[in-house]
Amino acid sequence: MKPNQVLDAIFLCDGVGLSCAMSARSGSGKTTLLTRLISDSVKEDRFKNQRFIYASMKQESMFDEKVPIVSDIPSLLKALKKNQIVTFYPTDADRYEQDIDELIEVIFSLSEENEDSGFHLTIDDANIMKGFSNRGQTSASVRKLVIAGRSKGIRSLLITHRLAMLPRMTNSNLSHLVLLSGNTTDSEYGKKVLGMDLENVIEELGDYRWAVVNLTTESIHRFAPV
Repeated sequence: MKPNQVLDAIFLCDGVGLSCAMSARSGSGKTTLLTRLISDSVKEDRFKNQRFIYASMKQESMFDEKVPIVSDIPSLLKALKKNQIVTFYPTDADRYEQDIDELIEVIFSLSEENEDSGFHLTIDDANIMKGFSNRGQTSASVRKLVIAGRSKGIRSLLITHRLAMLPRMTNSNLSHLVLLSGNTTDSEYGKKVLGMDLENVIEELGDYRWAVVNLTTESIHRFAPV
């Protein structure tokens, strides 16, 4: 898999690609990698009509000062008019779920108003949200994002600390996984839920190495640190 293919596989809103997930522990180089990949995407002509929203509950971002940081929907809408990448920081821990749900609904509204545009939403540390777990029940908006987003020119990247934290409803609605770290529970999840043997690649990860797993072709692509 070439670098351009990685960008398309994870981010391109072409009405074909499903949502993706990333499994990465703290200190694995997740933010550095994500920042690099999104920054590389906006340099490519095929992404010129696409907007990227990066939502971080922990309020962490490594984009340069040109990327605006907002904490409410009106500011987000204003920023998206002039910026291809916008960072969104929910500020109230008691409202994380409501803020993300509202963000998702706004993105769907934008997609209806701008049929020639694509919208990509990254939710970092998604496992912080209530119900976002293997045994939990996600909100209707999150389900809508994962299941119906593709047909509206919307894609998402859901980032958790463990593969096993992914809600069950995502199992058949993901096209790719991005792995930066893992353990035996992630290997077990790969076998039981995804039907793939990820043990070898997970053992190889570390020192900021990463891999992309194509869940359709069941192929694994390994990459050196960015």
